[in-house]
Amino acid sequence: MYQKFVKVLQFVFFLTIGLILLYYAFRDIDLNELMLQIKQADYRWVALSLVFATLALVFRAFRWQLLIEPLDEHPKRTNIFHAINIGYLANFVFPRMGEIVRCGILNRTDHVAAGSLFGTVIVERIFDVLMVVLTLCIILLFRFHMVVDFMMEQMIQPLINNLQGMMHLGWPLAFIALTILIFLFCMWIFRKKLSKISVIQKFKDLIQGVFTGIQSARRMRSFGLFMLLNILVFVMYALQSYVMFFSLESTTSLGFVDALFILAISSLAMIVPVQGGIGAYHWIVSMGLTIYGLTREEGMVFATISHSVTSILFILLGAVSLFFVFFGSRSKKKNV
Repeated sequence: MYQKFVKVLQFVFFLTIGLILLYYAFRDIDLNELMLQIKQADYRWVALSLVFATLALVFRAFRWQLLIEPLDEHPKRTNIFHAINIGYLANFVFPRMGEIVRCGILNRTDHVAAGSLFGTVIVERIFDVLMVVLTLCIILLFRFHMVVDFMMEQMIQPLINNLQGMMHLGWPLAFIALTILIFLFCMWIFRKKLSKISVIQKFKDLIQGVFTGIQSARRMRSFGLFMLLNILVFVMYALQSYVMFFSLESTTSLGFVDALFILAISSLAMIVPVQGGIGAYHWIVSMGLTIYGLTREEGMVFATISHSVTSILFILLGAVSLFFVFFGSRSKKKNV
């Protein structure tokens, strides 16, 4: 009962953060004008953008399979794809839960150790961050002044202002840091006694499994193919934004490099721990488009359509994958 209450509380907490961000994103927007522009969008281009979003998920499945193979495990590729879809669906319930859920799904379908799988997910995320950095470097070659101005005005300067406002919290923060250091020191001193506790032992085994999964990156059958799949994943996401530009009159003049910029800043928005990036995505993408001369309303139209249709796609694919994993397998067993 207590655990259910905590889960509900977490869901409400993160949803509230998302709604607050959504409010700040839309507070100066003319909603009537927004709805009018959304209705006028060319949804043929929107539909094509979802094809690229789906292909990105397929390439993610291939990439994850390359990381799993060195573990001497050979899960079905369709099960890997289903696990990824269900993971994205889980992110709409609890932020960051998707990575854990997809490992649990593949453990259920193909009996691969969840700890090792989580290690491979960490490797994936490391390369995702590297690809975002590479994307930003490419953008800086073509749009240096625009990107720097946006980063300074919308991210770096507000962060500096917030840090200056937190200077009075110096002593409380120092006390918290000291408490953490003392706790870690005590854990190290009593590590032998603690290692005998069953819960600690299970946690230790889990950590070892994670490191095993991380080490799988060194034993891939083709690192070149792995890097190619990393590039393809990001190219598909960039093409998704690029094709989406043609659905609105205000964004038709934007090019592929501009789509890379939207991809990079939207990736930063996903760092915020809210369900499906709601609010954070709308704010940062709409603000990012203003550097191209678009109004906030025009930027918000693009962000709203892009986020909404992608979210619907992830929810539908996740629901279908849930059906195949939990009900499709049962029907097969009955037939046997």
